Amino acid sequence: MSDGNILLADDNRLVVKITSAILEDAGFSVSVAWDGLEAINKAYTEDPDLIILDIEMPKMNGYQVCRLLKDDEFTRDIPVIMLTGRDQQSDKFWGMKTGADAYITKGFKPEQLLKVVKREVDRRLASLAGQERRNDRSGVLEEEGVFSRVIDLLDSKLFESTVLNELGALASVSQDYRQTLREVLEILAKVAGDAVGVILMFEEEDMAVHLNKPTTGAALEMIKDKAFEVAAGYGWEVGNPERIKVVLFGEENLTDDNGPARSFTHVEIPLIAQKTVIGVLVLSQHTSPAFARTAQMILKLVQNQVTIVVDNARLYEAARQLAITDGLTKIYNHRFFQELFEKEYKRSDRYNTVFSMIMLDIDLFKNVNDTYGHLCGDEILKGLASLMKGCLRSMDIAARYGGEEFAMLLPETNGPEAIQTAERIRRAVEDHVFVGAEQGIRITVSQGVATYPSPGVHERSDIIAKADKALYEAKEAGRNKVVFGE
Repeated sequence: MSDGNILLADDNRLVVKITSAILEDAGFSVSVAWDGLEAINKAYTEDPDLIILDIEMPKMNGYQVCRLLKDDEFTRDIPVIMLTGRDQQSDKFWGMKTGADAYITKGFKPEQLLKVVKREVDRRLASLAGQERRNDRSGVLEEEGVFSRVIDLLDSKLFESTVLNELGALASVSQDYRQTLREVLEILAKVAGDAVGVILMFEEEDMAVHLNKPTTGAALEMIKDKAFEVAAGYGWEVGNPERIKVVLFGEENLTDDNGPARSFTHVEIPLIAQKTVIGVLVLSQHTSPAFARTAQMILKLVQNQVTIVVDNARLYEAARQLAITDGLTKIYNHRFFQELFEKEYKRSDRYNTVFSMIMLDIDLFKNVNDTYGHLCGDEILKGLASLMKGCLRSMDIAARYGGEEFAMLLPETNGPEAIQTAERIRRAVEDHVFVGAEQGIRITVSQGVATYPSPGVHERSDIIAKADKALYEAKEAGRNKVVFGE
């Protein structure tokens, strides 16, 4: 007695012979279809327990057959295994999106095939336990009707409902700008067949690169140069490429191979919002005759949706930055600093780590404003913020606390280390000539340092009080000093 009825659809007689032998030796009954149309007819007339579909077949390919069967109430519950000779992400992506239950690459070992087949057949038979087989549906679909339905499904359902809906889901979620770029590139790289994706945004002067497969450094530079070339074609002045912030996703795929870069085929589209080109999208792949045609079709289809998704994320990020950034100095504002301070305080308690806080105040700043004017004072505040950031690590946080007072948060930093940082800032300010008058302006700063955990600190406000008291003592001691809050 067989363990189940399997429909095998493949136009390769050798593959059919080998696969049938493996399945029959395991106790399965096998029926063969030599093209996609025959597979559909047998799926309706024989009601198999499992269908194995080759992707590339005459008349209708495996994707089309699978989509049609999964869209019909009579056949949608029959498990489908996609069989292909190529181990590519794009095949897996489309196979799963058309409704396939599993995916196997040709060249499989018998035990690999049987493991998947038995799992899916057992699931199918268990779902049918106690039920009668459904009635024959032969002749319901004529050949012309089948083709018309499949074309309709592929064009509207597969692409629009799959790719566009996935991109649309990103547009409906307010999330991190760079994470949005990453997810857009991941989707496009998969559907275009393991392409390297690049999005270059003009106003932000940043470039997101997603490596979906092993890529050499030389190839990466070639792809970046292509993005600059495309951008220049839309009137964007590249200038010095070094000023562009490059965010690399999939960095683990960057290889150390120093050999010559392989040739690439590039396909690009502009991202247009309100009749203005705001950036470009480039997909690159090792030269492949079919890639350019397929990728261009995909990009034309998704161009508007990608633009909406990226532009929404960009505008959301701009609004977010306005909410958390001091308008004059372009560093964090007081409110957001307090949020970050609260998080660091809780993290320190949870993981038993140390952090420090620095309060900084410009000495005699009122005299600067009275002598040189408030516009000059504003320039000094902006220059000081930039100078401070240059003395801090990327993990440190700087904020304008109010007026001429600034605050800094130094994670994983003890008292002596925080004092060193404060001294570095003090010396940098003392040596700097600020723009604002013909002869330039020199200022000094006083700073108070506090560390957590430390004696007498029982809550977050105690840290601020210690740093503030130390700052007052630095002023009282003659200014241009750093004092540690004991």
